[in-house]
Amino acid sequence: MNNVVNNQKEKYKNWVTENLGEKTGMWYTPYLEKLGYLLEKFGLARGYKENFFNYQSYLEYKKIYKQITEQSDEDIERLVTGKSTPRYPKEFGKTRIQFRKKYAEDEYNRGVRSKPDNIGGIPDWGVLMRSYLIFLYYDENSTLTYPKKEKKIANQEDEIDNSINYWVISPGEYSRLWDEFHTENIIALGWDNLGELTNYDSKEAVERKIAEQRADGVRPVNDTKAVWDFYCQIQTGDVVYVKEGIKKVLARGVVTGDYYFDDEASEYKHRRKVDWVQVGKWELHQSFPQKTLTCLNPYPNFIKEIDQVMNEDFFDPKIAEVNDFRTWLSNQVTDTGVSLNDKTVTQKVSALKDIEHHFDASVFGETDIEELKRLKDVVVSDESYKKNKGVSGSSIDYYIRFIESKPTVQENESFTMDDFLSEVFIEKKGLVRLISLLENKKNLILKGAPGVGKTFIAKRLAYVMMEEKDETRIQMVQFHQSYSYEDFIEGFRPKAEGDGFELKQGPFVKFARKAARDPERDYFFIVDEINRGNMSKIFGELMMLIEADKRGEQINLLYSNDKFSVPSNLYIIGMMNTADRSLALLDYALRRRFSFFEIKPAFQNETFKSYVNGLNSPEALNRIIDEIKSLNNQIVEEIGTGFQIGHSYFVGDAYNVSTANRVEEVIEYEIIPQLFEYWFDNEQKANDWAERLRGCYDGAK
Repeated sequence: MNNVVNNQKEKYKNWVTENLGEKTGMWYTPYLEKLGYLLEKFGLARGYKENFFNYQSYLEYKKIYKQITEQSDEDIERLVTGKSTPRYPKEFGKTRIQFRKKYAEDEYNRGVRSKPDNIGGIPDWGVLMRSYLIFLYYDENSTLTYPKKEKKIANQEDEIDNSINYWVISPGEYSRLWDEFHTENIIALGWDNLGELTNYDSKEAVERKIAEQRADGVRPVNDTKAVWDFYCQIQTGDVVYVKEGIKKVLARGVVTGDYYFDDEASEYKHRRKVDWVQVGKWELHQSFPQKTLTCLNPYPNFIKEIDQVMNEDFFDPKIAEVNDFRTWLSNQVTDTGVSLNDKTVTQKVSALKDIEHHFDASVFGETDIEELKRLKDVVVSDESYKKNKGVSGSSIDYYIRFIESKPTVQENESFTMDDFLSEVFIEKKGLVRLISLLENKKNLILKGAPGVGKTFIAKRLAYVMMEEKDETRIQMVQFHQSYSYEDFIEGFRPKAEGDGFELKQGPFVKFARKAARDPERDYFFIVDEINRGNMSKIFGELMMLIEADKRGEQINLLYSNDKFSVPSNLYIIGMMNTADRSLALLDYALRRRFSFFEIKPAFQNETFKSYVNGLNSPEALNRIIDEIKSLNNQIVEEIGTGFQIGHSYFVGDAYNVSTANRVEEVIEYEIIPQLFEYWFDNEQKANDWAERLRGCYDGAK
C-alpha cells in the first residue's frame, strides 16, 4: 500500500473513532481495505477498486456510492449533514443483506467461524460505505463540525444500522406457527377478517373495522398499531426477530418483500417474505414486550444484546448494564437544558467503576435503592477517598434515577374483559365507555358515594387495558389536605438520619420517567381521594403537561430544573368521594383536564345478584339490600346521588364465612353511623332508618 492510501486509511480511522464511536474506526478499516475485492468475490458488485481507500475525494467516491446504493442526491445531502439517516432504495436494501451472510459463509469455509450463520462482528455493507462517505465530506470541509458528534457515546454508535427498523414478532400463541414461518420464509399476522389491507387508506379506517368486528366497543389501539405497522411501517431491509415467550429468540431475518394477503392460507393471511439469516433458540438476559409486534428501535442496547447472544459473542450482563446506563445518561440534560456530553458521561461511568473498586461494593446491577443511598453516604463522607470526589455523589444519584425509571417485563396472569365483568359489578356498556374515556382523554376521575368500589374498579380498569395483571405498571398514592408539590413531584426533604436535606423525586416523576423508557406499554397512575388535596398546588407546572395534546412536551422542574415531560402512555385515574362534606369542589382548570365517570350502587347488576345468592345464607342480606334501595331513593331526593350507600359494603370474604354475622356488623357499625352524619339535623329520621335496617337482619321485617 502506498503512502497516500495508507495516510487516507489512518485519517479515516482517527476521524471515525472520534465521531462515530471508539471502536468503529478499528472495526471498519480492514473491511474498507478489501471491500472491492470482497464485493466481486461474493458476486455482489464488479468493477470497483479493491481497496476503497484508493477513492481519495468526496465527489469521486460519491459517484461510486450512488452507483452501488442508487441513493438520491437529496438523501445523500441529508445523510452527510447529519439531518437524518435515510433508508436505502429497495433494490440495494435487498442486496446489502447478502454481504454479511456471504462473509460469514466464506469464513466458515476457511475454518475461521464455527457456524456459517454466525454474522457477529461483520459490519453492514451500507453502513460501512456510509461511514467513508461522511468522513470524506468532513475531511474536505474542515471548517464544518459533524453535527452528531456531541451526541455520540463511546462504544455505542453505529453498532446497529439506524437507517432501518428492528422488529420482534410472535409466531402465534406458544410460537405454534414458527415452523411455517421458517419453511415458507415468511412472517405473518392475524386479523384475517380485515381482508386485504391495501383496501384501507388510513390507520383510522383499520381501527374502525377492527372495533366493528370486536363488537365490544373497545377502542383497539394496540391491535390497530400492530396491523398498521405490519402493513406500512415494516419495509424491505428491516431486521425482524422471532420470539418465544418473553426471553427466548428463535430467529433473525431480513424482510425481502412487500406486504401481501394470502387468501389461500388457512390463517394469518397478512404476510411478508423474509430471508432467515440465523435460526436456533437463544435465551436472553432482558425480556421482550408481550405484544404481537413491537419495534425495538427505542431500545438499541437490547438489539445489541440480542445480536451478541445469537452470534455467541461473549455477553456480560454487567457490561450491558453499563452500556444501558451510558445511553440513558446521554439523554439526560443539565440544569441549563443541555444534553450531557460524551466527556461528562464517561466521567460519571468512570466514577462509579472506581467506587466499585475502591469500596469493594456493587453499583452496576444493584437494584436496592436504599443500599445505593447508603453507599453514597459512605463515599461522600470518606475523607480519605479523593478520586472523582466531585462527581461521586451526583454519579450515584444519576444511577439511582436510572434504576428507578427502569421498566420491568415479566410473565403475568392475563386479564380480559370477561375477567373484569366477573369481578366488577359494572355492565359491559359501562366498561366500554370507561376504556374509551381514558384512552381519549388520558385522565379520568371515578366519582361516587362511599362503598361503590372506586379503588377496586380503578385497578381492574388498568388490568383490562394492559390485558394482564402487571403491578409494576401501576402506581397508587392517596391525596390529603397536607399533600404538596414536594411530596408528589420533587422537593427538599430531611435525610433519614436527620443530617441536613436532600432533593428527592416524588412518585409521579419517578413513575412518569419509567413509563417514558417503555413507550410500547401502558402505565397507570392512580390517585385515591384526589379531591382531598389542593390539585393546583400539588401538580404545579405539570398541570399543563397532563393534557392529552400536551403529552411529550418538556418543561423544567421547579427545584432540580431538570427537563421533564409526561409521556403519552401514562394514564391518570383519580377517585373522588362525593359524600365528604369537607372536600372542596375541583376548579375549572383541573376539571377540563379530566373526564368524569360516576360509579353508582350496583344492586341491580346481575353479577352482583348472582354473588349474593351464592352465599351460604343470603336471606338476611337480600332483605337488607331491598331496604337499602329504598333508603338510597330517599337519600337521592333529599341529599343527592353522591351520598348513596354503595354495594361494596356487602362484598368480602367475611360474607362467605358467616353472612348473617357480617350483615349485622356492617349495618350497625358502618352504615347506621353514616346515616347520622347525613341527617345530623334530623336524628329522628336517622333513627327510623336505623330501626328499619335492624329489622331486616334480625327477621323483624
